[in-house]
Amino acid sequence: MKAALLAALADGAGGDAGRRAVAELARALGRDAGASARGLAEAARHPDHPDQREAVRAWSACVVELLAGDPEVARAVAAAMDVHTPGSGAAWYGGDHTDFRGGLFLGEVVGVQVVVQQQRGAAAPESMAALPPRPGGFTGRDGETSELLRALDGSAAVLVSAVSGLGGIGKTALAVETAHMACGKGWFPGGVLFVDLHGYDEEPVTADQALQSLLRALGVAPEQIPAKADDRAGLYRSVLAERGRERGAVLVLADNASSPDQVRPLLPGDSRHRVLVTSRDRLTQLGARIVPLDQLMPEHARGLLDLALRIAAPEDSRVTDDIDAAGRLAALCGHLPLALQIAAALLVEDPGMPVAELVDEIAASRDRLAHLDDGERSVRAAFDLSYRRLPPEQARLLRLLSLAPGPEVSDEVAAALVGTEAPPLGELRALARAHLVERGSGRG
Repeated sequence: MKAALLAALADGAGGDAGRRAVAELARALGRDAGASARGLAEAARHPDHPDQREAVRAWSACVVELLAGDPEVARAVAAAMDVHTPGSGAAWYGGDHTDFRGGLFLGEVVGVQVVVQQQRGAAAPESMAALPPRPGGFTGRDGETSELLRALDGSAAVLVSAVSGLGGIGKTALAVETAHMACGKGWFPGGVLFVDLHGYDEEPVTADQALQSLLRALGVAPEQIPAKADDRAGLYRSVLAERGRERGAVLVLADNASSPDQVRPLLPGDSRHRVLVTSRDRLTQLGARIVPLDQLMPEHARGLLDLALRIAAPEDSRVTDDIDAAGRLAALCGHLPLALQIAAALLVEDPGMPVAELVDEIAASRDRLAHLDDGERSVRAAFDLSYRRLPPEQARLLRLLSLAPGPEVSDEVAAALVGTEAPPLGELRALARAHLVERGSGRG
């Protein structure tokens, strides 16, 4: 079962009936109404009880009826699925038909095929202005923004730029803000392609799924997309080259990549185009201009808190009224943009709470990560996405490093922690590439 299908229905792509269907599935599986699409999909694949399996079977039959009864609903659901997970809608939508054999696997259910007649001769729509909106509260990244702009400048011999850093450090915000600035300078008249690769999710978007999504965004009709992956990559480069000649440079923003293999097929052959990648790993194999992101400087972290509060209420001066408390809150958040935004959201939810009171709550908490959760975003969840991708040896080393006192650990101490004579240099370098540890002030 595809989580993207449930997410599309929950977002309203199937109308009120689709939303009700998701709520009914959650109730049948004993989940909260607000349960995530991914969690519901996993629960539907592995029901706890036989009666739940029957409920899933009955539910899926109703959804098939919903989608088969209205071709427009089927098209809308396919498009919404592609927004959540590029390429997922194409698994059962092929342009002139809707094929649920690739999409509606709920337990032991057999899918159906629904033929949808379309008008012939109409040009496929393009999606060449796909850049997300500018991030609210963006601050403190002047140096990194300037470096990225220099790399994106058409006069620079740089095809790929990669923003790397810890989860929650603000990579996507920096990439999107810089892309808006570059577009404002008129550098990409051919348009902007955007794809979220979900590289650290349980089901990352494959390079082939991303290619299919980008080809559709470029106006290639689904029935004209080749069957073989190599042919699709060739067509993608050809269409980009033609667009470059006719309209000018295109920017491809590939967000949240976890490996070079996700990105390589998306690289254009025409040197006038540019690719901007964000990743928690240093993708050195791409030959990219790497722009690493670190925590915000203390004054910029306080500025982010103040800006976030004033966006919600322009007269909110709690940060400037107590600079010392704001500085302590920023420090408790590790000057990490995600943590700072969550802390600001907690203050916005309670306009009467002084900054110092939130500082005391977080400082007194035995689990600071659990406290930094606003119901929608979580620092713990951001770290978990990186941690669960680690091989066992690296995961064990990271856990052991957390037991060492002080902010730095020598190679010798690392060796003692893992119980070996030689320091685990390979694992330490891998953790550094994933931005889960940093090189200390010395090399010993």
